[in-house]
Amino acid sequence: MALTQSIDSFETQPLSAPPVPPQRNNVIPFPAARARLQVTLPHPPHDLPGTQLRTLLHSPLGVYVVSTEAVREEVRVQLDIALDDLDFTLHTLISTLPAALIGPLKRRQAVAKAR
Repeated sequence: MALTQSIDSFETQPLSAPPVPPQRNNVIPFPAARARLQVTLPHPPHDLPGTQLRTLLHSPLGVYVVSTEAVREEVRVQLDIALDDLDFTLHTLISTLPAALIGPLKRRQAVAKAR
């Protein structure tokens, strides 16, 4: 983040003068583009139910989990990630849960503010 300030604001002013209000920058923050990544966690027959999901939730990727759905012998998980974090997400997912099936990556629709 850059700090911009005019050198003119450092001029000496008499103590009796009212303080000059700071100038506002017209900076509009743009939210990072986000995407939904579907991951399918198979349920091996010898494994306890939910072991892979528990592993995912306790990994650094647990903060990205927005929904889970148990379907037959698998668990489908939706991750909401910033596109800048895609490399980290895939690397961590492959190293943490190598049996996971990585599904499609879909751009998340921006939520309109109703304010």
